[in-house]
Amino acid sequence: MPKSKSPVEIRISTLAEGVNEFHFKCLASNFEGRQLAESGFSDGIDVLVAVQKGSDEIALTIKTSASALLTCDRCLAPVPQVLTNNLNIIYTFTPPFDGEHDRGEEYRYIAKNAEYIDLTEDAGDMLMLSLPMKVTCIDNPECKLYSTTEVQENREDSKHTAEGKSAWQESLEALKRDIV
Repeated sequence: MPKSKSPVEIRISTLAEGVNEFHFKCLASNFEGRQLAESGFSDGIDVLVAVQKGSDEIALTIKTSASALLTCDRCLAPVPQVLTNNLNIIYTFTPPFDGEHDRGEEYRYIAKNAEYIDLTEDAGDMLMLSLPMKVTCIDNPECKLYSTTEVQENREDSKHTAEGKSAWQESLEALKRDIV
């Protein structure tokens, strides 16, 4: 029985030594069990994979980009956003020793005779992790959570009520003035 093709998989035997690049176009429905469509992913999902093949390892950089139609947590207005995420994975043909590798990278062992690297689950995880915890709209007149006039009024009020500041508060104000 033939293996069904995953939406994001790379055939190892076709990789040339050096850098190889792949571009996958997927739909939210391609990631079974993730409920990406219910999370707001509406349009196509782009997955870019840069593969650096060496003699004893395969280094991957996965970049996901997708449009999502989210809902403002305050006023429930639709908020369209482009969500992106990156992940670096290094597949080694020899089992790594503990503490041998840099902790900033994810290392995985792969058998020398493996035919494919399936990245569908990793791409789905990256998409779910790119969703913001809080969604707020900025330019909607009905949702004034972060309106510029409200922020400016709060700054003016704090200037009038800030009598008798301590030394650290005055230093902080000086730093703010230098930055702005």
